[in-house]
Amino acid sequence: MICILLPCRNEAENLPDCLHALEGLAYPTDRIRYLLADDHSSDETGAILANWAAKGTNRQVIPLGRRPAPGENGKALALAEMAAQVRKGEFMLFTDADCRVPPGWAACMAKTYRKEFGLVTGITRISGNSWFARMQALDWWLTLGKVKVVADWGYNLTAMGNNMAMAESAYRKAGGFLPLTGAVTEDLALARAVQGIGYRPIQLVNKAVLVSTLPELGFTNLMKQRKRWMRGAFLLPWYWQLLLGLQVGFYLALMVAMYYVPLQAGIGWCIKILVQSLFIGTFAAKTETKTRFLDLICFEIYNWIVSWSTVLYYFWPGAIQWKNRNYR
Repeated sequence: MICILLPCRNEAENLPDCLHALEGLAYPTDRIRYLLADDHSSDETGAILANWAAKGTNRQVIPLGRRPAPGENGKALALAEMAAQVRKGEFMLFTDADCRVPPGWAACMAKTYRKEFGLVTGITRISGNSWFARMQALDWWLTLGKVKVVADWGYNLTAMGNNMAMAESAYRKAGGFLPLTGAVTEDLALARAVQGIGYRPIQLVNKAVLVSTLPELGFTNLMKQRKRWMRGAFLLPWYWQLLLGLQVGFYLALMVAMYYVPLQAGIGWCIKILVQSLFIGTFAAKTETKTRFLDLICFEIYNWIVSWSTVLYYFWPGAIQWKNRNYR
């Protein structure tokens, strides 16, 4: 038995495609339940969820008891209330309303799970054909490729809240989402809790679990997303923070080297672009996704700009904004 949890907030525009994809899952209807929650939306999200739930006996909208307090993670609170309705022994899957799951997603995630894993993270790609969307997609391939490498070494850098699964028993042992409502990256906080009680991490990378999500619209929205993610990154041990910071440090070192030894710096930069492009292209190919050569070259400039902008934006005074809520 599997149970899919779908928290939603102001997702009326995205929900129809998301729910249509869930209807297309290749999984026995009598072995699957859907738990849905409207996190106090100001649009038609609640009505859409109610109408969809009324069409099937295995669909349930979970009423949320209270609004999150200032600074409290509303999604984590909604997930905690939804998870309280998960039955003993059920296998839990998580996705978001701006995602499209493939037909084999549920079956492949469930088949992969082992008791020692605790939590299975899938693979997610950014959809869209615009240049900005394609750059975000390459950024995700690079980041998730690093997560995969580290997971294979036995450490979980993060999880993907829009594409992950775990057994009900592991969720309960880890403490669930309720203690994590103070974290703005609840998926990372849960992954750390799961590993903290001895479970082994795993990231599944194949076409069957390749979930599509939407790109951020505009540079400002991208920075808001990255500011939230960077807050989560500071939950990691210092040595992982140091390794993640090397990306930003590389470009600073490159600028200095370009002044003193431009030829050697240029050669080193070209090698870095080549290795990075091969890594992204090879990793994406594991899901039968093709990358464009010119995009891989352009991505280096995009990555430079976004890396430094993220650091500056994070330390710039102001709250973290997410789903029309502010977090300090």
